[in-house]
Amino acid sequence: MPDLSRPSQAPKPHDLDLTGATWYAAPDAPEGPQIAFVDEYIVMRHGSDHEAPVLVFDQEEWAAFKSGAAAGEFNELG
Repeated sequence: MPDLSRPSQAPKPHDLDLTGATWYAAPDAPEGPQIAFVDEYIVMRHGSDHEAPVLVFDQEEWAAFKSGAAAGEFNELG
């Protein structure tokens, strides 16, 4: 019998159910990157290829990504 006195473990990123996720994109670039907030994770996908693998960030990773983007770390890509 499971121990119900302990809180359940958070799902692992590969166990996330994305079927009901609400995806957000820049208004002028819906085919670009899209993000969704699922459980305590932030999930990113390519807007024009919904079948492609997603990137999964935990809260700490997402904060580092946003900080890097704000500092221009990705400006020279592509």
